[in-house]
Amino acid sequence: MKVLIFAIVSTFLICSCSRYDYVVESDYSYTGKFNRYRSFGFGTNQTFAGDDEDKAVLEKSLTKVLQAWGYKYNEQKPDLVVVYTIFFDDVNLKGFVQPQFQSWLTQNFISGKVLIRKDSLDNDSDYRSSVSLREEYNEVEYDLKQGTILVSFYDRKRKGTVWQGYASGVFSTDDQANERIMRSAVIQILDEYKLIAFKSNS
Repeated sequence: MKVLIFAIVSTFLICSCSRYDYVVESDYSYTGKFNRYRSFGFGTNQTFAGDDEDKAVLEKSLTKVLQAWGYKYNEQKPDLVVVYTIFFDDVNLKGFVQPQFQSWLTQNFISGKVLIRKDSLDNDSDYRSSVSLREEYNEVEYDLKQGTILVSFYDRKRKGTVWQGYASGVFSTDDQANERIMRSAVIQILDEYKLIAFKSNS
């Protein structure tokens, strides 16, 4: 049986660094197979504005959280390709007006300690059709100020982004971006997702 459970790992268990307050939001795809993802890898972003040190900090922070949630690192064929970027200046990003991710999951999965998908995912075309009839994407533009970290999850097999989250105001202080600041931002971004990797029960 393929199952999905909420992550209950607290921020202070993942990282003992201080928590900074940022504007944090996320968007997701209604067709994401969130009860099937169990591995991740990193994709290349040609527009990444940071340096090698920033890249190392972000990948280390993302890896630590995702592995704590049970996701396995797979460089060759991951279920989810994680793509990240930094915007040091103001930026406009397109998002969607949607229910909170956790609320949407609760409505679309059977409640309980273990969440099981209500929809049959064996037939992709039928599933996409049923989703389009139930839910819509209402676009909205976010005007983000003073530095933003954006993290996206890309479904490698289905070739589409299924979730993205960002934290803005990350570089709003006079201090330069450092490991503690970016680590805290990554934790708060992924807190919008916080799903344990699925497991198959025999």
